[in-house]
Amino acid sequence: MGIARVGTWLLLAMTLPLAASATDDPAPAIANGKMLYEARCAGCHDRASDRTPSRDILAHNPPAFILNAMRGVMAPMAAGLSDDEMKAVALYLGAAAAPEPGDPNPNAIWGPSSAQMPLDGPRCEGPPPPIDLSAAQWNGWSLRPDNARYQPNPGFAAADVPRLKVKWAFHYPGSKNGQATVIGNRLYVTSMSGAVYALDARSGCVYWRFDSLAATRSSVSIGPIANRPGHRYALYFSDWTKSAVAIDAETGEPLWRTKVDDSSGLQMTGSPTLYNGVLLVPISTGNEAYARNDDYVCCKFIGSLVALDANSGEILWKTYTTDKKPEPYRLNAKGRQMWGPSGGSIWSAPTIDPARGLIYVATSNSHTDAFHDGADSVIAMDFKTGAIRWKNQLLKDDNYINGCPAAANCPHPVGPDFALGDSVILHTLKDGKQMLIAGQKSGDVYALDPDADGKIVWRHRLSSGSALGGVEFGSAADDDNVYVGISDVVNFRDPKPGLTAIRIADGAILWNTPAPGTPCRWSNIFCSGAISMAVTAISGVAFAASMDGHFRAYATADGSIVWDFNTSADPITDVLGKPAYGGVMDGAGPTIVNGMVYVHSGYAGRSTANIRDLKGREGNLLIAFSVDGR
Repeated sequence: MGIARVGTWLLLAMTLPLAASATDDPAPAIANGKMLYEARCAGCHDRASDRTPSRDILAHNPPAFILNAMRGVMAPMAAGLSDDEMKAVALYLGAAAAPEPGDPNPNAIWGPSSAQMPLDGPRCEGPPPPIDLSAAQWNGWSLRPDNARYQPNPGFAAADVPRLKVKWAFHYPGSKNGQATVIGNRLYVTSMSGAVYALDARSGCVYWRFDSLAATRSSVSIGPIANRPGHRYALYFSDWTKSAVAIDAETGEPLWRTKVDDSSGLQMTGSPTLYNGVLLVPISTGNEAYARNDDYVCCKFIGSLVALDANSGEILWKTYTTDKKPEPYRLNAKGRQMWGPSGGSIWSAPTIDPARGLIYVATSNSHTDAFHDGADSVIAMDFKTGAIRWKNQLLKDDNYINGCPAAANCPHPVGPDFALGDSVILHTLKDGKQMLIAGQKSGDVYALDPDADGKIVWRHRLSSGSALGGVEFGSAADDDNVYVGISDVVNFRDPKPGLTAIRIADGAILWNTPAPGTPCRWSNIFCSGAISMAVTAISGVAFAASMDGHFRAYATADGSIVWDFNTSADPITDVLGKPAYGGVMDGAGPTIVNGMVYVHSGYAGRSTANIRDLKGREGNLLIAFSVDGR
């Protein structure tokens, strides 16, 4: 999925001289950072092409966010730098987004210590209610392990949807966050700031905040935990320390942390799936962004799925998307050794097939022209052992890195970057026959036969696709149909953003509703009707959000828009009583439970027209809707 998931992470290919200490007078460090940026970074970011973030996009992120990127996902590009050297670059790039002069918090630039971390909302009065796993819930990426993103008991009727109004909004640091997990009246949400919050689902007050060691954007799952005296339920997620993490779901107390991979540039993006005491963690990378640097050793990463014992954190098995190990195979355009195969990231939550004892994953593109048989594939793995039972490669030789054809590490030929980035849906027809539904950035939607090693039953190409086009974060399926959002935000040939309904039994296209063109608070390519965020459905209605900040409900009978709420044009009063803005809507989708609809608005610095528009208007809101706002 590549930079479509990397977003605003920095492409910092540089070697910095010693910087002035950024914790004293920041001016010398800023000046040094400016000089270094112009010498080593401006060539890419001042003339940004492809999906490389521009200088303006980078500047929308505060220094602490940029510094965390260099310490975490961008560590390969910042290798060998001292902390002060990284702070110098972060101060220069993020100067416009830094706290105002005179901020009473002495750590305002780099963030408070863990003991000073704010709750970002009012503390709830009284103790939280006990966890009841039999209560109404949305637990993990989807309500069920089939990953259909369908809520049969939403707590309101389809006829009530036009009356949905904001009940509360939670404004907090981070971007590209996980979606809400709800168990009864408890709500959990993660943040790219590294924070995990436990909120009251009805009011948005905060019970506790846990600060992980690095950014996390995976949706959390809750389950019972054994052999831990005093602990009944665990909350599971992954973070960018390359680890799976378990904390106490009632108190936020740490339970275990297990590193699941040690590859360079690892990104933990897909949500883990919890099933029968096993935590399944997908592994992905930012290699195709890093490989734009001609000095980067391209490319040794292979995507994988890791199974852990949910009680202990012990790794049970690990299966790579190809059994071929990366080996030296040719020199790049500057004479440096290249490795391959590489790629095949798993960007999405694994899907469980209990009857067959299988797990289904969808994979991303290859990074080199050394053949990778598991790239752009749907793969079935044995739940107990991880053994690959079958593999259907839907597109061969999709070899891609950023910056081609100029980058020395470019594969030959360069592929279109048509990853499968959404979770596979396991659908059961009324006659008991099952199909697997998969979407691709090419704009293709497939129905595969799980009884015939994933043979294609039907296929539709809903758009010409692009690197940020086609199907991105996921579709939703009810009893009969699948509802597919098309992004095409950077498709300059024939973009077709919108929502399409397909009857699963025979592949008939029932309707297509093009995305309405609407103005935005910002003026850039992300002022778009692109539907990249995952779709969610209830009986009679499909909920889909677009990058222009609109959150809409579509009648599943005919595709008509029955409700439209602009999350980003005007400020929304948050739970602290302060005005806050939403923004671009992308990534993890809405969750629906107990008469409430929860959705994020705001995504990684994309929602500002210019630097002056940043202060107070760059959105990152979790918005809760209910009928009449009750």
